[in-house]
Amino acid sequence: MIKSLSIVNLKNLLLIALVLLGLWGGKTRAQETNYKAYSLFIYNFMKYVEWPEAQSKGDFVIGILGDSPINKELQSLVASKKLKGRNIVLKKCSTPEEAAGCHLLYVADSKSGSVKALKEQTKDKPVLIVGEREGLAKKGASLSFVTLEDDELKFDINKKEIEQHQLKIASSLVSLGILIN
Repeated sequence: MIKSLSIVNLKNLLLIALVLLGLWGGKTRAQETNYKAYSLFIYNFMKYVEWPEAQSKGDFVIGILGDSPINKELQSLVASKKLKGRNIVLKKCSTPEEAAGCHLLYVADSKSGSVKALKEQTKDKPVLIVGEREGLAKKGASLSFVTLEDDELKFDINKKEIEQHQLKIASSLVSLGILIN
């Protein structure tokens, strides 16, 4: 069962992270700063999504499909964080077939055309697919990043895809995103 954290506390955690990164208010800085925010969001996605019991042992594997500056930020994250006592490891993937064994799969913008193949490759497997580009949740990813007009970073949630992958998402995380279905 997902430990409940009040919506206010989760929002405060994300707000503090954005303030520390200098992203709250005003224009967004360089793209690299966005990837720092993306990596913090990904860490929170991992904390507020529940995988089946069989997938809750051993290392937590984040796959990165394609080339993205997020690789550097996630390297830094996995060096300093654990997920519920588990080591977090990164796996570089060039093709959807290499995504086997990943708990979370980050799809770089350059590989956004692979979402349909990924969806088929991971069908009925507990994999959270996170798209770097806006609109990927509508094409089969579980979550995808969205930058709103005021440069606020949000994420789309495809709850149907999350459930098809045997995952459970905390209601406090759902309340922070944009449901698309």
